Amino acid sequence: MVDKKEKESKEKVTEKKEEKRSSSTVEAALKKTNLGDTATIKRILDDAAINVVLGEDDLNYVEDTALSNLKLVIGFAGVSSSGVSHAYPAAFPKNWWVLLACCAWYFFCSGILQLLLSFVELESILLVSGKKGGKKADGGLNFSSHFPRFQEMYTLGITPLPGGSMRLPFAPKFRPDPTGDAKRAQPGCMQRSWPVNQFFDEEGTFAEEDFEAVVRAFVKEYEGATKKTD
Repeated sequence: MVDKKEKESKEKVTEKKEEKRSSSTVEAALKKTNLGDTATIKRILDDAAINVVLGEDDLNYVEDTALSNLKLVIGFAGVSSSGVSHAYPAAFPKNWWVLLACCAWYFFCSGILQLLLSFVELESILLVSGKKGGKKADGGLNFSSHFPRFQEMYTLGITPLPGGSMRLPFAPKFRPDPTGDAKRAQPGCMQRSWPVNQFFDEEGTFAEEDFEAVVRAFVKEYEGATKKTD
C-alpha cells in the first residue's frame, strides 16, 4: 500500500511538472509587448505579415532580394574605405589625402543608402517577385505598412512592382489613406487598415493567428482584383 501511494504521489508530481513546462512553453510562444511602444508593435505586425506572404504553407511568394543585395554591396564598399586608410603604407601627415578620400568615399556610400531609404523604399517592408512554382511574372509586388506614433490604425498596402525591385524608384508609391477610400487609390494599388486593439489584449499579448487571417484575406482579395483587371 505504501509503495502504491508513493508511486501515485510521484506520478502526480511528474504530471504537475509537465503541465508547468507546457504552460511555460505556450507563454514563451506568445508574443508580448508594451502597448505604448508603437515601434515594437509595428515590427511585430510587419513580421507577421511577411511570414504570411512568404510562408511555404501559405501564400508562398518569393522575395525579390536584388535591391537588398545592391545595398549590401554599397555598404561593404563604404566600410572597405576604413581598411584602405589603415593599410596604406604611409604615416600621417603624408597620408592625409588618402584619409580624406576614404572619408569622402564612406560618406558618399552612406548618402546613397540614406537616399534609397528616404526616397525609394519609404515604408516598404517586403518586395516579392511572384509565387514559387508559378509563371515568371514581368514584375512583382511591394508590401508597405504605415503605423504612426500614438495612433491606433495599422495600414498595410500593396503596390505593383513592374520590372522588379531594381525598378522600385519608378514604381507606384504607397500613399496611406486614413479615410480608406478605395477610389483614391492608384490603379493596381490596394490598402487596408485595422485598429491594433483587435490583435493585442490589455496585457500586450499578440493574437498572431487573427492578424495572419486578415492579412491572408487581404492579399487574396488583391489577387482576385488584379486578375479581374488583367
